[in-house]
Amino acid sequence: MEEDVDEDEYTSTVEPPVPASLAQLTGPQQALADFLHIDPHLLTAAARASGAAPSQAVDKDALADWIRALPQREKDALLLDAALGAAPQPGPALLARHRAASHGTAAPSTATRRRSAAELLDAAHEVGCEHTRQQEQARAQARRANQLARESHLDHLDQLDHLAENAEQAWQDTANLIGQKQPGPYDAAVTLLKDLREVHDRAGTAEEFARRLHDLREQHRGKSSLMRRLPDAGLTAH
Repeated sequence: MEEDVDEDEYTSTVEPPVPASLAQLTGPQQALADFLHIDPHLLTAAARASGAAPSQAVDKDALADWIRALPQREKDALLLDAALGAAPQPGPALLARHRAASHGTAAPSTATRRRSAAELLDAAHEVGCEHTRQQEQARAQARRANQLARESHLDHLDQLDHLAENAEQAWQDTANLIGQKQPGPYDAAVTLLKDLREVHDRAGTAEEFARRLHDLREQHRGKSSLMRRLPDAGLTAH
């Protein structure tokens, strides 16, 4: 049985300090969030107050000065442990200590006003609504793209039907275009040949197309510009 929630608690309870880089969770952090079933929209809303992580770049001179200032006895102990392998390598721990000293232990940013639980929940709701709107917009765009593709396909089929009714004229038009011996007409002839191939495939006369394409290639073998275009368009002899 669910307990009644005191709405005043949501208004008076404020969020904890927001850690840096909350918007870029590591793999383990994301796995933990998934395991705990944390609302991703709530995480997104919380991350809006999250700053960037402190720079991981190392100022070599500053680090050297910091190490020189360490007590001699501590440095000797670190070197002895490193030489004997009696402890983990001191490098990572020393760097962490240096960064903590330089950045004030990389404390979470407090520049942003801490929000109440109610404000966070409202923000999460807005994030969810925006996410839903984006998904609906993407689906609408996908439906529109599919509709345009279908209309284009149907237009292409209509063109092929018309071409099939006038196939002989199309072959003659191809010959006339090739006869102009110009790059533009060559491109138009290749496009027409590709449509004719589809017409013959649909009609079950692919062998006739292959024969006529072979004859065309033999007739115009000396036209090197045309000969280059044919294989580039997949119009090869079999």
